Amino acid sequence: MPIFLTIDFQPQKLFNSLHDLIRMAFPAYELKEGKADQNDGYIAITSTEFADQVLFAGSIRTNDNTTEDRQYYPITCGDVNRNVQIKRSARIFIYHMLCHHLEKDINDYGILTGVRPVKIVHRLLDEGLDTDSIFDSLANEYLISSEKAHLLVDVASNNRPFLLSASEARKRISIYIGIPFCPSRCYYCSFPGAIPAEYESEISPFMEALIREMNEVGDYIKHNHLSVETIYIGGGTPTVLNVSDLSRIFEVLHRQYISGATVEVTVEAGRPDTLSPSMVSFIKQSGVNRICINPQSMNDETLRLIGRKHDSQAVIEAVEWARSVGIKHINMDLIVGLPGENIEGYLNTAEKVVNLKPENVTVHTLAVKRGSLMAENEARSRVLSQVAEVERGLNAFAEILSHDLYVPYYLYRQKYMQAPMENTGYSIPGCFCLYNIQMIEERQTILGLGGGASSKFVNAADWSLVSLHNPKHPRSYCQTVESLIARKVDKLRALN
Repeated sequence: MPIFLTIDFQPQKLFNSLHDLIRMAFPAYELKEGKADQNDGYIAITSTEFADQVLFAGSIRTNDNTTEDRQYYPITCGDVNRNVQIKRSARIFIYHMLCHHLEKDINDYGILTGVRPVKIVHRLLDEGLDTDSIFDSLANEYLISSEKAHLLVDVASNNRPFLLSASEARKRISIYIGIPFCPSRCYYCSFPGAIPAEYESEISPFMEALIREMNEVGDYIKHNHLSVETIYIGGGTPTVLNVSDLSRIFEVLHRQYISGATVEVTVEAGRPDTLSPSMVSFIKQSGVNRICINPQSMNDETLRLIGRKHDSQAVIEAVEWARSVGIKHINMDLIVGLPGENIEGYLNTAEKVVNLKPENVTVHTLAVKRGSLMAENEARSRVLSQVAEVERGLNAFAEILSHDLYVPYYLYRQKYMQAPMENTGYSIPGCFCLYNIQMIEERQTILGLGGGASSKFVNAADWSLVSLHNPKHPRSYCQTVESLIARKVDKLRALN
């Protein structure tokens, strides 16, 4: 039976500003708005605005434990940023109350729950702040722990040299091609990727739509002299396609997109069971210089539990094939928090991956997403019990990779993570994935083509952006590709 936490905020709009922090503090509770019931826990907050300050008063009650507080916060900015400052003050107020009520810090990232915290550091650097001032801002304005503040600054320092200037961002773009098919569905995955039962009837219509989108958008790019810096072919699992269909994609890429300005072409061959020596050789001959081989774990029992159709030896063989044909950069994705895993399993995975010497390793915190088989089958309370072990695992990976001279170069967070941590990309210096940097830091327009692909149109004048999302389901994508092409071209024209 669900445990309810009643939320009574005045004004009601505070709920939109604060509910994510409350969900983080009370993940086992279901939130409902209204007046408190004697049988429920509750959180009541009121705010009263004055000319130069705002008063917050609040009360929290759970399990016969009550916390009350009231605080004034100054309003030091003009009308333009007044609401932003009040919202931040409200988050600081409720954060302190929640920590006091639970007698612990609820989030090393303080009041931040967004996906891209490193962007804050870049914004502060753009404003000319020195490192000490940035640390002060992260601690006082966002309540971020010293450990996470140092991580964010390290990541920003490592990837900042690769961000584009405003003039470069007007003419240099990247491309993402989404192939929304997989050989099977992983236990933790919520992506509605298609598992093709019959190749010709399911994949061929998608390929026709994709090639059309690539050709027509490519015509605009070529005619307007836009340079493509990086290309990322992802999914799904692009290597479920046969060589004939992959050849069609690369033919258009070389004719319409790839030029002397293109420095990186990545294929996400996430499932080793879709690779073979001939497939890897074809990928290399097609101009790919970076490949992702993503085991998620190097423990065979875990691979079986999450629905993978390969073992750890298949991962090793796939890496050896990629090395043998001369692919320069290999990335390996890992997940901390998979079913049945503990620190011994994480250390085993770390040892086996480091021995393969990939240039890039991305360590993910498992996010239990709605729509995944894991979310449907497993109780939320079981997931919550793993938080400490997940944090141990993430810290172990960070220590081991740092010892082997990997540095963190991009970072992002997700909803529904098993621990209030992050996903971190590590790299040997000099081998950073440029696409990952541009995609996460959002300083470059990225055109998404294909199923489930997202486009980000960046206005270099102020680094604002507009997003456009292609349908994830292949059939819906095929039905809407004509309008998607028109919208992409219109948005490119508006930026240039």
